[in-house]
This record gives sequence, C-alpha cells and structure tokens, in this order.
Amino acid sequence: MTIKLEAESRTIHGKNNYKLREKGIVPAVVFGQGEESKSIQVNYVQFEKIYKEAGENTIVDLMVDGKLVKVLISEVHYDPIKNRYVHVDLQKIKMDQEINANVELTFIGESKAVKEDGGSIVTSISEVEIRCLPGDLIHGIEVDVSVLESFDDVIKIKDLKIPSSVEIADHEPEDIVASVARIQEEKVEAPAPVEGETPAEGEASAEGATPEGEKKE
Repeated sequence: MTIKLEAESRTIHGKNNYKLREKGIVPAVVFGQGEESKSIQVNYVQFEKIYKEAGENTIVDLMVDGKLVKVLISEVHYDPIKNRYVHVDLQKIKMDQEINANVELTFIGESKAVKEDGGSIVTSISEVEIRCLPGDLIHGIEVDVSVLESFDDVIKIKDLKIPSSVEIADHEPEDIVASVARIQEEKVEAPAPVEGETPAEGEASAEGATPEGEKKE
C-alpha cells in the first residue's frame, strides 16, 4: 500500500508555529540522506488519518511543493493536554539503502511458571533497534512468553521471531529479554517486647504466667 502525504514549505518557525496549529496545520521537518533539513507543513486532518492507519516506521510518498520524496514517519510530538499532534519529524530514505528504526516488543501468551507456580514475568527489554532495507521494515515484534515453563527458562534476543532480512542492531544475541521470577513472600515478624511492658491479655509471659497473670508454682 502506497501512502501519500501532501506538504508545503514552511516559513513560520519557533514560537510562531502556534499560528499554523490554529489553522489546522502541523509543523514538520524533513531530514536525512546527508542533506540539510527542510521545514515543511502538513494538513492536520490528513496527517492524523495517515498516522492512525500506518503509525511510525511506515514509508510515505511525501509531495513537497510538487516534488516527491520518500520518507519515514520518524517521530511525532504530541500534546497530551490539548490532545493534538504538534510537530512531526520525517526521515528521507532510499529504498536500496539500509536504515535503522526502533520497534516495540509486545509480550503475548501465558507462562506456565506464572499460571501454576505463582511466578511473575520480568521483561528486561521493551524496545529494540533494527536495521534493514526500507521495504523490509516491521512495526513491532511479538514475544510469546508461553515458552517460559519454569523459573530457569529465559527468552534471549536470539530467540526473537523476526524476518531473516531484519537485523537487531543494539543488542547481543545472548541478552535476556524476559524471564520469570519467584514472588518473595514478606515475613511478618512480631514486634520485640518493650522492657517493662505487661504481656497482652491472653498471652503467657516468658516466666510461665497463666492467662490470668498468675504465676505457676
């Protein structure tokens, strides 16, 4: 599927970008391929629709002032208070040159060690950097924790299911992604008796007092 996004050169910058946002325009920048970054602007409604459908790490045919540029949606800046996108970073690419991109790990399945033995899943890595050609990009990696059947089992980087055309660039094969830990039960210790304190009602003292406080003969 080819995704197209129309854009225009942007002459408003910095603090004045609010003027664009008030008109339903998102400030953006295009960078990469050793070229100087270019300030552009895109229609908010059009970008929102594309981003919700495709997300990041998606190849987009960007038309800037009538010129076609292939880009990736690299980063989207979001204002949680206004509930709106406020800025977009687009990375220029060439389809025959490898690129690096970050993808999230999604943990699925149920571990036997958790379900039956009361363990807890421990995830050591939640995101990895991948390297591949733009056409081979993936949006995420699923990690099935059902293979963790005991507390000795672990999932390593080398165990992740990824296409042969994709390489993980920022971790070693033996790096641990997920494991199962035993849940430590907290021991509740009775407070030490305070010197001179009378034993609680119904308790015998160390000297063998009866519940009524009478010492045995």
